[in-house]
Amino acid sequence: MERLLLIDDDETTREVLTLLLTAEGWVVTEASSGEEALAKAPSIAPEVILSDLQMPGLSGEELASHLRSACPNKPVLLAMTATPKGHISGYDGLLTKPFAPSEVRRISRPPTTQEQDQTIDPATFQRIRRAMATPQLRALYDFALTDAEQRVHRMEAAATADDPTTLCNEAHAMKGSCGMIGATRLRTLASTLEDAGLASSMPPPVFPEFIREINHVRRMLEELLLRDL
Repeated sequence: MERLLLIDDDETTREVLTLLLTAEGWVVTEASSGEEALAKAPSIAPEVILSDLQMPGLSGEELASHLRSACPNKPVLLAMTATPKGHISGYDGLLTKPFAPSEVRRISRPPTTQEQDQTIDPATFQRIRRAMATPQLRALYDFALTDAEQRVHRMEAAATADDPTTLCNEAHAMKGSCGMIGATRLRTLASTLEDAGLASSMPPPVFPEFIREINHVRRMLEELLLRDL
């Protein structure tokens, strides 16, 4: 059974999540603060750490940095928050409360080869890899994915405002930029929204999937770079 360290300063949240995650097959250890988590993490060696972003004391990006130093087994580090956000520096993924416990396993499990091919096209990645050094490659992907996050928010606002023209334009631009870095699934999602904008129809509810996939691309990029070492 896989070990999970749950960090949240709210006792009720910890109790409910522990019950739900245990039912999903996790062995859960609770911590009520970042400091307590750092004290427990080395001996637990969790495969996954699930941490609230807003707690008194040590939390957020600072906690993520300390947890990575304290855990030589390199666990998957997931943040959770009640306020929707984009990518959070230092974390491998983000869950917006409330979320289904099954989402923890889906986001934290290693992607299969088939999923990798869908997330980042190998041929495109290798072509970019040969053209530039690692720092430049990281900067390129970070620029493209940060731009994608911003476009997702603008597309969601356009859908809410019933503005198919803006939705279509943003989706078209995102489709092109994601295609250039080989982010295949993101390109497909953008194409779906572009088609909805062109047809002036209600877009499918895929905006949360965009953010999950952007985080997935970030994780897969690190996996691919590690294999090149």
